[in-house]
Amino acid sequence: MKFELNNPTKTALLVIDMENDFVKLGAPMCVPMATKAVPNIKKLIDVCRKKGATVIYTTHVHGKDRGDMGLMSGFWPPIDSQEALVDNTPGTEIYSDIAPQEGELVIKKHRYSAFYNTDLETQLRNRGIDTLIITGTVTNMCCESTARDAQFRDYKTIFVSDATGTMDHPDLGAGAMSAEDVQKATLTSLSFCVAEIASADEVIERL
Repeated sequence: MKFELNNPTKTALLVIDMENDFVKLGAPMCVPMATKAVPNIKKLIDVCRKKGATVIYTTHVHGKDRGDMGLMSGFWPPIDSQEALVDNTPGTEIYSDIAPQEGELVIKKHRYSAFYNTDLETQLRNRGIDTLIITGTVTNMCCESTARDAQFRDYKTIFVSDATGTMDHPDLGAGAMSAEDVQKATLTSLSFCVAEIASADEVIERL
């Protein structure tokens, strides 16, 4: 599947969870592949702003009262201990190299998908957006969940292969996988029936 990118006013770039706790080296939940993706994400942001496409950020946060954690605390010890992703702390601010400009949306979310219990869809519909370009982290969690939810809502979805990032996965019962293998498997799965897969440069050429 390949989608047209000939109308920037109907296109939104989603920058998923590129916050300090995921991107800053040495942070509690640092994803090195996401850190390496920053230059490509920055290129896309710059071009989208210049062409008039909408840029929307998300940040994954949890309140200090733990009321929005649910099962997230069981899967992620740094969330459970509140070492990471605590709302209104420096760790949940967007990484400075790709920080939002005044007036750009930053949507807070508590689960993987940017559509779940947020006003993202309302914001997109009100702007006449029909095409989404997905970047950020983690590829096979928040980015993939958002892409699948976008496809369910009939958004044309382009998933940027070198502007997303994941981490090594340990063996928790199904075998270990390197970050590179997880990335490849996710992109292959999404390309089959959810999204177009393209590099940052390929997207930029078409905007």
